[in-house]
Amino acid sequence: MQKGYWEDCRKLEFEGIIAGTAKTEQGLVVRFETTYFYPESGGQLADGGTVAGTTILDALQDEAGPYVLLPQGSSVDVGQHVPCIVDAERRGRHTQLHSAQHILSRLLEGKGISTLSFHMTEEEASIEIKASAVGDGLLPEVEDAVERVIWQCLPVETLVVDAADIASHDVRKMPELAGGPLRLVQIGDLDTNPCGGTHVASTGEIGGFAIVRTDKVRGNIRLYFVAGRTATAHRRHCDEVLQDAEQRLTCGIGDISASITKLQQRDHDTARQVKGLLAIAVDGLARQALDEVISGGIAAIVLDDVPGELARMLVAKLASAPGPICVLVYPGGGTDGQFVCSVPAGSETLLTTFGERMKNSFGAKSGGAGRVLQGRVDARMTPDQLKSLLTSE
Repeated sequence: MQKGYWEDCRKLEFEGIIAGTAKTEQGLVVRFETTYFYPESGGQLADGGTVAGTTILDALQDEAGPYVLLPQGSSVDVGQHVPCIVDAERRGRHTQLHSAQHILSRLLEGKGISTLSFHMTEEEASIEIKASAVGDGLLPEVEDAVERVIWQCLPVETLVVDAADIASHDVRKMPELAGGPLRLVQIGDLDTNPCGGTHVASTGEIGGFAIVRTDKVRGNIRLYFVAGRTATAHRRHCDEVLQDAEQRLTCGIGDISASITKLQQRDHDTARQVKGLLAIAVDGLARQALDEVISGGIAAIVLDDVPGELARMLVAKLASAPGPICVLVYPGGGTDGQFVCSVPAGSETLLTTFGERMKNSFGAKSGGAGRVLQGRVDARMTPDQLKSLLTSE
């Protein structure tokens, strides 16, 4: 079985000769004498496409070599010649990302930063680099350098060499040699590296390139980047987000940052004002609750459209009350409630009983320790219902 994509990765339509088939739970495994469907491996995603008009489910490989998976019920015969089409758009995204990765890794290597792994999705690709941090100026510098290589339109070629001759080539990363021929991908005089993936014919085909974000992983840094078609999709997405922000903030793109700063300050001011109003409300409610405890032995308060913080503040203010107190608030005015209850010292068993009753009668979830219990309930309740659950009977 020959890997045609190694010989000519630009061939996207071919007449496949069926070399073998096998029915599996996943679908029909189809192997060709020569295939141009790239199977997922080496960090590069699998090709898509059709076989005799049927869309393949996946392109994979095992010890016997590459194969495609057709849907259950598909039927082809060994020796049959069938028309095959590789999804050009999908392959194009993959080759652009993979070739850009070679350039990126070579340029980082020149700065003493090695690439540990490569990963690809349909939207972007990433590499894990051996570095615990990157300086503020490094990524823009490397990004510009990658684009300059792209503009040079360097030729990208593949070489097949014997393992014994590998030392004569300036390879970026020496492979684990197991004998037999080795496939190298050479990008002009910039980079030579062992690779089984598909690549562009010229760096100019990569088009745009951008490093979009970074992340920490296993004490190293992962760089996420886009190239070519994925760079175009990323730019369009960013444009949509910015246009939406412009409309929501009623400002131009250059004023978005200032508008957000104003909103953040307004939110800060509002939060401070709300905190002050809550303190005033708590003082008034505390007097009401204390009167209820003194006159009836129990205080139960139910409030709508107030922050859940109010319940905690009120119960904390009445920590020394002589009787049980329960405050239930519905911040959204619906059935999603938050409650906080407290009991005097020596009445902790009453609080435990209350939690069990709330769970059994209303499906509430609660927890706490000592004299305070708090939780959530998805049901409307009245003060009288709360009082009935707080009684010791």
